[in-house]
Amino acid sequence: MAALCPTAHALDPSKSFHHYVRNHWSLEQGLPQLSVLAITQDKPGYLWFGTQAGLSRFDGVRFTNFDLDTTPELPSTWIQALHTDRAGRLWIGTPQGLAVREGHRVRKVPVAPGEGDVVEVLALTADTAGRLLVATRRGVMAVANDRLEMLHALPEGGALALHVDRDGTLWVGGRGRVHAFDASGERVLMLPAGATTAHVVVLAHHDGRVWAGTEAGLFVLSGRQWQRHGAVAPASGGILALREDRDGVLGASTRDAVYRLRAGRLLERIRGEGPLAEIRAFYEDRESNLWLGSNNEGVSRAWNGWTRRYSRAEGLLQPLLWSTAQGPDGRVWVGSDDGVSVLENGRFRLVVPGPALPHPAAYSLLPENGQTWIGTRDGAALYRGGRVQRPRMLAALDAAQVNGIVRDRGGRLWFATSTGLYRWDGGERLRRYGTEAGLRDVRVRVLMETRDGRLLVGTQSGLYEFVDERLVAIPLTGTGLDAPHIVALHELAGGQWLVGALSEELMLVFDGERWTRLDKTRGIPANAPFFFAEDGNDFLWVGGLRGIYRVRITDLLAATGNPAARVPARTLLNERGDRHGGQKGDCCNGAGNSRGFMADHALWLPTRDGLVVMATDQPLANDYVPESVIERVQVRGHWRAADPVAAWSLPGDARDLRFEFTTLSFQASDHIDIRYRLKGYDEDWKLLDDPHQRSATYTNLPAGHYVFEVLGTNNSGVSGRTAATQAFTIAPYFYESAWFYLLLAMALGVLVLLSNRWVLRRHHNRRVALERLVQQRTRDLQQANRQLEAISLTDPLTSLHNRRYLARQLPADIAYYQRMPKFATGVDVLAFVLLDIDHFKSINDGHGHQAGDHVLQTVAHRLRTLSREGDYVVRWGGEEFLMVFRPMPRHELHALGRRICTAIASEPVEVADTRLHVTASLGVIGYPPFPEAPELLGWEQLVSLADRALYQVKAQGRNGWAVYEASPSRSPLPDADHVRRDPGELVRGGHLVLRGPHHPTAAAPSPFD
Repeated sequence: MAALCPTAHALDPSKSFHHYVRNHWSLEQGLPQLSVLAITQDKPGYLWFGTQAGLSRFDGVRFTNFDLDTTPELPSTWIQALHTDRAGRLWIGTPQGLAVREGHRVRKVPVAPGEGDVVEVLALTADTAGRLLVATRRGVMAVANDRLEMLHALPEGGALALHVDRDGTLWVGGRGRVHAFDASGERVLMLPAGATTAHVVVLAHHDGRVWAGTEAGLFVLSGRQWQRHGAVAPASGGILALREDRDGVLGASTRDAVYRLRAGRLLERIRGEGPLAEIRAFYEDRESNLWLGSNNEGVSRAWNGWTRRYSRAEGLLQPLLWSTAQGPDGRVWVGSDDGVSVLENGRFRLVVPGPALPHPAAYSLLPENGQTWIGTRDGAALYRGGRVQRPRMLAALDAAQVNGIVRDRGGRLWFATSTGLYRWDGGERLRRYGTEAGLRDVRVRVLMETRDGRLLVGTQSGLYEFVDERLVAIPLTGTGLDAPHIVALHELAGGQWLVGALSEELMLVFDGERWTRLDKTRGIPANAPFFFAEDGNDFLWVGGLRGIYRVRITDLLAATGNPAARVPARTLLNERGDRHGGQKGDCCNGAGNSRGFMADHALWLPTRDGLVVMATDQPLANDYVPESVIERVQVRGHWRAADPVAAWSLPGDARDLRFEFTTLSFQASDHIDIRYRLKGYDEDWKLLDDPHQRSATYTNLPAGHYVFEVLGTNNSGVSGRTAATQAFTIAPYFYESAWFYLLLAMALGVLVLLSNRWVLRRHHNRRVALERLVQQRTRDLQQANRQLEAISLTDPLTSLHNRRYLARQLPADIAYYQRMPKFATGVDVLAFVLLDIDHFKSINDGHGHQAGDHVLQTVAHRLRTLSREGDYVVRWGGEEFLMVFRPMPRHELHALGRRICTAIASEPVEVADTRLHVTASLGVIGYPPFPEAPELLGWEQLVSLADRALYQVKAQGRNGWAVYEASPSRSPLPDADHVRRDPGELVRGGHLVLRGPHHPTAAAPSPFD
């Protein structure tokens, strides 16, 4: 298995092409035309594509196109050869001649006198001295003194392809031959019989030999003889492109295939379809990305990436995988949506088809010596001796989803299922553990046996431990979680436990004493963990629903002791292609056991598209130092190319500027961070929010000197060495100059002297007027506030006070009365009377709400006549009223109740043509009820007790009153806090007794008479 995950290369030769990360760009993304015939990279790092409709520059995000409308200096829009020289110049070859781009300027390269007017440029290269060589129909030309001069005239079709060896030998492809020019002169090497008329269209050096791509196939030079390479089949049109990458892999393309050769032997043949159809150009950029230009599908890019994916290309029939496990023999088993397969020698072999299982989805696996246990979504099976078996004891698992299968150190087999936990000790039956064994939720997801032999059980409603035939819940104290859906368990090398929760998308850590919750607020990615693994180099690898990330275990454990610490985590694979999210790709499936494994420094995980494998010991950093470029600036509505060495002088009305810029890194262009600032205006760097919108706009800039700066970092956080800059100065308007401000200051001084007295006089008069106005407005406001306060404290229907008024006034009155001797000794009490009009609902129902309102107003009037100064009559709510009487002798409470009942019922209430006999029920209590404990009850509790007495009167005939009094003989009073929460405790404890209900028989004298 180690051979499947070797040390990473720029483009790992051991990887199949489909394992690389690939992207594709076409017309929709901005290419001017689908035929990409040539590719090169310039000194700053831009990629240039030559197409049949012009030249295109690419920064990883956007294309900038050049054609005859925008660049009339181009000889033609058919660009078939490109080359960047040591000086950073871009050479452009077309059927109508050669052009060169220096800086932002393109110019045609003239032909030397006597060499004709127009030459068709077929190929470009440079010799060891840096001189540009040009393949034309007449031979090899060179650029000297800014013009094209013939270097080697060739007969019969001229030069079709160029290649320069490291020793300086120039190889030139022609018709049926290859010319070699070196210090000893010229050699002509003819192609073998059958290819004597074939055009040599491309040359390359590989495996220490020269290779020639022709219309008749691929040839390699052995000694002085060309030999056909049999592994590359001749195809209609022959070889289209050749190039060797930095890892010594030669790429060759035909119309229907792309070949990869190493050491002269075929590594892989790739079907030439889609973006790989008719590849006309190979190019490897500075970050080891391989670019492929297609004749009719645009351009694609392949880079090594950090993963391999074993799926349909390796023979997997159903790519949706739920489980994977490594057997004792090293083979990799996978459970798919349709059976079980084994990965052997890089290919999948179907072992158990889905119909042979209780359910086609193999949801969990346990490979053992000579046998494999298979858990499905509907029961389990055993694969042994090449056959699927259903032992009798497995019948207990029918209709259960088997999420995990574990064999403990004692040899017992455990099954985590949707219907409970099952154990097999080797007999005829399984033993089931469900709610009767202590489970809160029988849906068991994952199992783990710790190093000290403890069995942990993760369910959809919490974590348990199997102890003495019982499942004991493990409280997740301090995590804020009661019953999380647990899908992964792991024990670190140090003995700490890790728990993955699905719905909460977090990780829990138990250090033996306490639990720590780690989620996105602590730096952990929002990714429900399905699998944990350690690599032996202090890294924890986590595979989950959204991808793969890793954290240092030392950082993880440090966070358990510091609630403020964040855990630095790096995401390496994610499904959504998030910014700074590493490589995009499918991951991961399932929740439970056999959801991945670590072997030979590689992480193996099941996904919706086969097995994803990530080597944990490969380099994961992109050490390429990117260069940032300010491309152009919009000034007064017109664009001008940026010039980093110039300091522009802009006119005074150039106050709105827009800058377009970029950072050149192609491994993950979406993950680049670009910062910019405008020194002289804002010294702080700003991070570009959207890496696709590489521009910044400033408006209404003041006059002054500025420097716009841009600095980018690649996907691994490597920053450019220096910032790109553009300096400029905005001239001031005449009214922004120093002499203008001087004259203005003088004029203002004179104006101030002339108008000072007038201003002072005017201010004095206005101040006097304002003071009068403020005084008047203050009086009006005070009056309005008093009116508003009165409204807020008064019931609008009865004009009585409301609860708010009582709550505001009563505490102060009680404090005042407590200074009176009789009240302080308990002789006098405040009388609380809560009354409710009897049968009030029947009045509303029978006579209407208007009649009810009249009754309420009449009762309110009668109650007001019974009150004295200092008493309160409050509408308590609905048909309830509360009366609070200033201190009176305690023994007069009964007379007070009789007086109020009699006054209300004394005469009928006239309602329309009806006379209504209105009565009321009263609850009465004195404050304080216990002279020896005046602070025991507050007035709110007194109202509650009066309401309790009122209820007794209602229950026993209405039209009466009842009084709560202290019991003559009683046990010690209860705790004040308890009584204030429930004053009814005084009644139940016999400390208060109810006197009544009493019903009036005739009018009685008022206690106030």
